[in-house]
Amino acid sequence: MFDLYKAWLRPLMFSVIKADPEWLHQQTIRSLGWLAQPLLHPPSPNTLETIAPYQRWIRQYWTHEDPKLHQTLWSLSFPNPMGIAAGFDKNGVAARSWPLLGFGSAELGTVTWHGQPGNPRPRLFRLPQDQAALNRMGFNNRGAEALAQQLQKLNLNQERPIPLGINLGKSKVTPLEAAAEDYRASFRCLKSWGDYFVVNVSSPNTPGLRSLQAKDQLDRILSTLQQENQGEKPLLVKIAPDLTWEAIAEIVELAQTHHLAGLIATNTTIRRDHLKTQSL
Repeated sequence: MFDLYKAWLRPLMFSVIKADPEWLHQQTIRSLGWLAQPLLHPPSPNTLETIAPYQRWIRQYWTHEDPKLHQTLWSLSFPNPMGIAAGFDKNGVAARSWPLLGFGSAELGTVTWHGQPGNPRPRLFRLPQDQAALNRMGFNNRGAEALAQQLQKLNLNQERPIPLGINLGKSKVTPLEAAAEDYRASFRCLKSWGDYFVVNVSSPNTPGLRSLQAKDQLDRILSTLQQENQGEKPLLVKIAPDLTWEAIAEIVELAQTHHLAGLIATNTTIRRDHLKTQSL
């Protein structure tokens, strides 16, 4: 599959298609959502046993399954350690497609309590010389309630073929001092839909968000969420790559205090050094 991507798909997207990268991404997500449509009403809706022939072909020729890749973490079964990270499928449109493509997990979001458009466009840029991308999306998503409705529509409220994580962010309209309750509202709405949850306090594209990594702010958020959680779901926190060692040590201490399942390192950096492509 990767050879096919390198030889055909990537050159097509980078050279022939001169569209806005964000538009192309949205079309890809919609297409992947369509890919799993036959799974919406099979006899056994929460398994991959009854799938369309073309879906079986995709799994057979585009994916690789091996028991050696199997992982068990937080009592969750991961077919392999390769997962879709948050930011790719913000609204869960393609939530049923990721296992068909061989991924061992998928993290949906970032989702906020209030739906929001995100930052003005353009906000996603290719950096071809660096084989990278630059984004300043700003948590564009339809909101927690819309994500819950989408997952219900896809019949993903019971056993999932792969673990689904949900990445939680703060709504832009919510003041920093009310951040804890904003996160709690999203978590409460989506608690039954996610297998694990991630507290995103490290995106550089929402004003003031990274200040929530400070010890007093993060302590309040984690305390509020764990009171709501009551130990039912693995809870992690996602940190920035630009933190000092002292700040990282404080977050590790908080993670231990609040019995978090782990840390996710790292979010988008704000550094621009060593780039070959002209910075945007």
